[in-house]
Order: sequence, then C-alpha cells, then structure tokens
Amino acid sequence: MSAIPEALGRPRSSSSRSLAGTLEATLGMGTLEMDKEEMRILKVCFYSNSFNMGKNFKLVKCPVTTEIREVIRSILVSGRIGPDIKLAECYGLRLKHVKSDEIHWLHPDLTVGEVQEKYECLHLEAEWSIPCTHPCDHPLLSSLLASMCMSPLPPDLASPRQLRSEYMQNFASKVSEGMALQLGCLELRRFYKDMPQNALDKKSNFEFLEKEVGLDLFFPSQMQENLKPKQFRKMIQQTFQQYALLREEECILKFLHTLSTFANIDQESYRCELIQGWNITVDLVIGPKGIRQMTSKEAKPTCLAEFKHIKSIKCSSVEEGRAVLQLGLSGTPQSLAIKTASLAEAENMADLIDGYCRLQGDLETSLIVFPRRGESPGGPHALITRGFGATPPAETHQTHCTCGRGVWGGPGWHPHYGISREDVALGRILGEGFFGEVYEGIYTTPKGEQVNVAVKTCKKDCSPENKDKFLSEAVLMKKLDHPHIVKLIGIAEEEPTWIIMELYPYGELGQYLEQNKHCLAVPTLILYALQISKALAYLEAINCVHRDIAVRNILVASPECVKLGDFGLSRYIEEEEYYKASVTRLPIKWMSPESINFRRFTTASDVWMFAVCMWEILSHGKQPFFWLENKDVIGVLERGDRLPKPDLCPPILYTLMTRCWDYDPSERPKFKDLVCSLSDIYLMEKDLAKEQERNNRHRPPKIMEPPAFQEPPPKPSRPRYKPPPQSNLLAPKLQFQEEDFLRPSSREEAQKLWEMERLKMKQVLDKQQKQMMEDYQWLRQEEKSLVSGLKLTWGLPFTGPPQKPPRLGAQSIHPAPTANLDRTDDTVYSNVMDLVRAVLQLKNEISLLPPEGYILVVKNVGLSLRKLIGSVDEILPVLPAASRTEIEGTQKLLNKDLADLINKMRLAQQNAVTSLSEECKRQMLTASHTLAVDAKNLLDAVDQAKVQGNLVKLCLE
Repeated sequence: MSAIPEALGRPRSSSSRSLAGTLEATLGMGTLEMDKEEMRILKVCFYSNSFNMGKNFKLVKCPVTTEIREVIRSILVSGRIGPDIKLAECYGLRLKHVKSDEIHWLHPDLTVGEVQEKYECLHLEAEWSIPCTHPCDHPLLSSLLASMCMSPLPPDLASPRQLRSEYMQNFASKVSEGMALQLGCLELRRFYKDMPQNALDKKSNFEFLEKEVGLDLFFPSQMQENLKPKQFRKMIQQTFQQYALLREEECILKFLHTLSTFANIDQESYRCELIQGWNITVDLVIGPKGIRQMTSKEAKPTCLAEFKHIKSIKCSSVEEGRAVLQLGLSGTPQSLAIKTASLAEAENMADLIDGYCRLQGDLETSLIVFPRRGESPGGPHALITRGFGATPPAETHQTHCTCGRGVWGGPGWHPHYGISREDVALGRILGEGFFGEVYEGIYTTPKGEQVNVAVKTCKKDCSPENKDKFLSEAVLMKKLDHPHIVKLIGIAEEEPTWIIMELYPYGELGQYLEQNKHCLAVPTLILYALQISKALAYLEAINCVHRDIAVRNILVASPECVKLGDFGLSRYIEEEEYYKASVTRLPIKWMSPESINFRRFTTASDVWMFAVCMWEILSHGKQPFFWLENKDVIGVLERGDRLPKPDLCPPILYTLMTRCWDYDPSERPKFKDLVCSLSDIYLMEKDLAKEQERNNRHRPPKIMEPPAFQEPPPKPSRPRYKPPPQSNLLAPKLQFQEEDFLRPSSREEAQKLWEMERLKMKQVLDKQQKQMMEDYQWLRQEEKSLVSGLKLTWGLPFTGPPQKPPRLGAQSIHPAPTANLDRTDDTVYSNVMDLVRAVLQLKNEISLLPPEGYILVVKNVGLSLRKLIGSVDEILPVLPAASRTEIEGTQKLLNKDLADLINKMRLAQQNAVTSLSEECKRQMLTASHTLAVDAKNLLDAVDQAKVQGNLVKLCLE
C-alpha cells in the first residue's frame, strides 16, 4: 500500500486534478517489528521537476496507531515541501490506487493502521499511493490575489511545481499559443530565478535547456510540433525578456492571474443529485465562496450554503453502492442532502467541505459526525469510528522521519559504526560548521586503544530536515573507502547526534597553504591537486557528485597527503541524470555556469569546481573571484572571462584548468583523464625540481654568516642571476632564487661588496649589450643562409657560420672560423649544435602544435641548453682566468634568453584563441633565434679561451 499527502484543493472524482498545488507523495507500507509494536514505513512522494512522481520522496516510519495528521505534520516539519510552513491546516492526504486511479481523501483523524485495514481490501493488488497536497484554492486565495501587491506571497500557499504539473496535464493543450508561451516563460523565469536576463540569448544555454532539461516541462508538445525550431526559439527568447526582471513571487502571481482567465483554479466540481422531495441532477461546485449548484454550463451558479452556516457533516451508504451526504445547516431544521455515485465520492466531498469549514471558521474540531465505535460502519467505505482530536498513547505519538537513502538503524546500517558517547572525550573546538561545532576528541576503542578524532556535532535545536541532512553525510561517508577521502569512524546516535571521523593534525588545506606558502614547492602543490583528483575519480566511478570542492573542505593528513572531506552537499546520481539543488546556501564562486543558472550538478560541474580548487591551491588559499560579489560572478563567466593564471602555476597546468572551465559541460575532461594529465605534470615538475637541486650543488657554495666571525670574509663568488617573477618550469636548473645571494658578515662589508659587484656586472652587461646589438644585425643578414646551411650539414663536419663583424674590445688572439678547430671530443660544440637543432625544430613545428604542445618543444630547447651549460661548467676550471668572466656572462645571458622564451610561450598559450595568437608566436620565434645566436657566442668565447690556454688543436688545411 502506498499513499500521497495532498491539500484541500483536490481532484474531481475523475482522474483530473485541480490546480491546487499537489505535492504527490507515495507511501509504501511495510511492516516492521520494533519493540513489539507494529510499525509501518511510508514512502511519501512529492511533485518534483519531473513528471515521474517516484523521484522525489521521503520515508516516514511510524506506528500503526499514528494519525494521518501526525504523518502530515512530520512531513511539513521536515522542510521537504518548503521552509517555514504557515498554513499547515491546508494540507491533507489522499489515497490513490495506482492501477485504477481510484482516489480517496484521508481524514486527519484516521490512523495509519485504519487506512490500511479499510482500503487494502478493495483491490486484489494493493498498489496504492497517497498524495500530500497543499491547496491554492482554499478560502484565502481570492483575498490573496486581490491584496498580493501589498504583501509577499506565503511560501507554502501556491506550490509552483504542483501548479505547473496540473496546468501541463489538464489545460496546456487547450490554450492558445500566445497564452502557452506566456505561462511557459513565466514558469521558466520562476524555475531558474538566478539566470541572467540575457542567458537564453546564448546558444549553448538554450541548447542545454532544450536537451538536458527539456522544453516539455514548460511548453505543450503540440505547440512545439506546430512551430519550426528556429521560430519557436526566437519566440521563447523574446517572451522571456518580458519577464526576465520579475521576482519569484511575482512570477507565481502572474501565472495565477493568467491561468484564472480561462480555468477555475479555486473550485472543485462534482456531478451528483440534490434530494429535495425529488432528485435533481446538478454540478455541485465547492470553492472558497461556498457550496453552489449549476444546472447547465451557461447558467450562473446558485449558492446552496455558505461554510459558516454548516454545523454538521454526515455521510452514509444507500442502495446499489451509492451514498448520501447530509449537511446540517444553522437556522433551518432541514439538512441539505446530496446523493453521490459512490461512498468514496461522498467521503471526498465531506472531507473537502470539512476542511473549508475549519479553515474559514478557525476551528480545531471536525464537523463530520462519525458513527459510534459499536455501530456497523455500513460497508467497506464507511469512515472509521474515531473522535476528532483524540490522540494515540504517549508512547506511540511520535512519528519518526528518515531520509530516502537509508537510515541509521535501517537496512543499510552497519552495527560497527555505532559508538557510545561515553567512549568519546571532547576537547577544544576546532571550528564551527553549518549544523554545529567541530571538536577535537579522543575515542577509546573496544580494545582500549585511544585514537585522536574529530567530532562533528548537531545543534539541539536543529530541525528534523537539517538533522536528516547532517546524518546523510555519515550515511554517504560510511560507503566510501579511498586513501584520499576522510574516513568515518562512527556515529553517536543519542541527542545531540555526533559524527566521529579521523583527526588530521594539520587542519584545513586553505589555512595550511596560507601558513606555509613560503616553503611549499610547486610540485607539492600539484601533488595535492593530483590526490584530490584521484578521490574525485573514485566518486565519479560510483556516480556521486560532491558539489562543494574547495580547499576549506580538504584536510591535510601530512605534508605529502591531503584528503577530501565534507560530504554534506554530496548526492548519488543515476547515469544520465543530474541532481538539482533546492537549497540556497551554495558556493556560487566555485560553481559552474549551469549550476548557477539551472542548479544542475553533475560530475562535469564537479570538474569545474575542481579546477577552481586547483586555482586556490596554486594561489595559496586565495578565494576565487574575491574581487566580485556572488551576484556578479555569472555575468563574468557568461562573458567568457575566467580566473587569471596564478604566478606559480605552470602554463600547461593552467591550460588544463581552462579546459575544465569550458562553458559546455560535455567538453570538459573526465576525472580519470585529469588524473593521467596531472600525474604527467607532477612527474615533470618533480624531475625538473630534482635537476634544479642537482644543478645548485654544482654551483659554488653559499657563504653562510658565522655567528662569531670577526674578520671580513674573502671575496665571494659572483652573485647569481635572479629570475623574473614567473619561475621557469622547463629548466629549473637555470633558475636562481633570491636566497642564493651571498650574505657577508656586516652591513658595511655587504655594501662595499655590493658596489663592487654591481660595477663589475654593469661592465659585463654593457659589453654584452653591445654584442647583442651586433648579433641582431648579423642575424638579420645571415639568418637564411645559417638555417639552410645547418639543414644541409646535419651529419657533416661543422664549417662555421658566416663571418661576423669584429667585436669591440675583443682579445688580440682571434681564432679562425670554428671549422678550423679540432672538434674531436668537443662536447661544447656538440651541445651547441644540439641546441640549434632544437631551435629549428621549434620553428618548424610551432605552427602545427596545439597550445598545450608548445611546452614539449620549449622543454627540448631547455634541456639542450642545460646540457650545454653543464659541459661548459666542466671545462671552465681549466680555462684561463681572464676568459671566465666573459663565458660566465654569456651563460647568464643564455639563462635570460630561455626565461624570455618561456614568457613568450606563456603569452602564446594564454592568447591561443585571441587575435594576438600569431603575434605571440612570432615573438616566441624571435626569442628562440636570440637564444641560438647567444649559444653560438658562447661557443666563440669558449674557443677563444681554449686557444689562449693552448687547449685545442688547429686543423691545418
């Protein structure tokens, strides 16, 4: 047996329903033995965005002695229908047989056991559903519509979902195209209240609405078939603009006003007979104005009775399965007798009239006269004997509500997760969450071991709905098992409820990044992102969306391990489905456009949030879009703007982020692909970091400041070059950090050394600057011949580049062109040739590669340069001391050239889809040519030093 909560505005005796805002709830009854008391589990289904009533439900566990009013009350208190219900008396339950569409209204006085006993015997297949409805056709509706411009719409007065469902099923096919277009766009505006005014003008948004949500939800299918798709789209866009600025309440009111022009949404009609000496067949209309009769469609309704005059209501069965409804009226001894086709219809009318009388008269007692408990009920349809207002025994009065995904103590419960509160000792408060505080604690296991734990508490005054949400996190977490997901230890069910989890001493990742931003290397930050991506790939595999991926919800277990936590917003989703949020406390600045516009959450929206989380990690915990308010974020995203690249973020990683921020959810990568990409990036950054560390060991050691050193230190080695703000991800060996500068023992000595070094460096840079100007001129004249010559002589002995003009201030000893030197075992010469080949490869392939492929050819150049610098360092100690200054200066110039090439590559990647793409590529090629020319200059400087030191043989022709 199943059941549905519904309201006073109920369906007619046929299968159609009034526009009362029905919140369907299916109530499947099953028997449970608990404490020797017979229990039932009722599955209550509500109207949702889908026409499938079984998708939105709540389980209610209660004793058979629980009254229907208690079931209704438990649903309203849970918040599933809406927050702050103010008109609880307007809600009711109706029972509907699934196979035959037979409908019965359930009086609040009935108990769950009585309902089952009374109605299960009517059909061999006891497949019933009970809709829980709430009416917009109760007596307050007419005054509400007149005065709504002066007061806000009560949140529980008109259920928009029920209203739309009733309209689409009963009236949409009967209205004109213009009317259907207006009503559909009004509901569209209300449904997506956060969508920007011009959102539907964007083709991708409209296609998403059409394919993912479905226009059938708002517009009749007949209308869509009669219009061409392009014409239909344009009509929707134009009409939507008229209502784009309306608030949610205004949309509902406008919808009601428009609907009331062609449909009687505030009344119910029954075909029956009036017994007045003879029987008169009439249409009896029950609505806020009272009970009226209509003898024909053209005739005006005649008032038979007002609700304030009704003193009693009684129904009984008569011959041939029919029934009589008798209404006792004040001021007259004669009652109003109405004969109906069945007792079920009479009971429905009685329950509706009784509801209106209680609502208008502000009564707490029912006017229905029940037979005494000893009397015959008069047939299977007779109302159960029970005085209105009677309450069940105290021990059975409570109604227990649970979530639809399994509950603690239910079928999905694992006994080993239950923890006694006495085994947990609370310590200091670690923080405060939405539901309560989070404490540090110590849990004593059954074996006597003490474990440090984090205890999430639920406030004592927390509503049942929020308590369900609090427990849902534990229900989900107990099913998860992954090394990078927070582990659940157990739950203490006694009030207030506790969720006990592992304690991670380093706390939240956001705070950890802020506190350690000066010592966290880029590979470590990428490792954190990689670990979270693995956790999210695990959730993706089990069809679970997290919906709140941010550094505040990531915990640091160790400096090399982080774990994803806070599953309070997580939901399981079926394949090809999505979860639509109904709460307003959502992380807007982390959300994807479809989540902000349509409240749509999928694994694709999790991918977007994960990329924002990566941005947080590489920015050391900065909040995304901290310069914007929540309401402005969607406008920025709609324009195509995205978060800027963090300074520490490698370009290839930022390119991956931008792929995750694709406006089209289907174009975003899957988490399993992100794990592979991040693994490659992490390994590359880790290798480059090791190379940098190894390179630093080959450099002269730093002179540390001794604590008691009195004499000035000897002349320090040359200070190393400080790279530009964006670090070199390709050749970290060639990078130098600020702390690499030598620190003398006194301020005066430091100033003197600094002046000397600055003067010497200035001289070297001036000289190099002059050489660079000469080289640029030479490059312009001889570029073509150099490239062609290199292509023709890959495997031939090097014959030397074209003759350059003599340098200013060059040494008196000038070797012949480089081809005249013996190149046997000349590693510097070989590495220069490899570098030039790498530059030529970059030039030939740059126009064919995608932006993410630039990193590969630039990395090849960087590795070739690293080998060249290493080979020069090996022979540098044996070269004449007078030549080392020029060689070291050229090495530093090459470092600068590579840094410039990387900066140009970053610009080319960032502007790959803009009009600056070709210009950025040209600058990238220019930087690579400069690098090749300076590499040749380094070879010349080494050759000169070798000739001076008699370290090379000349090849005589």
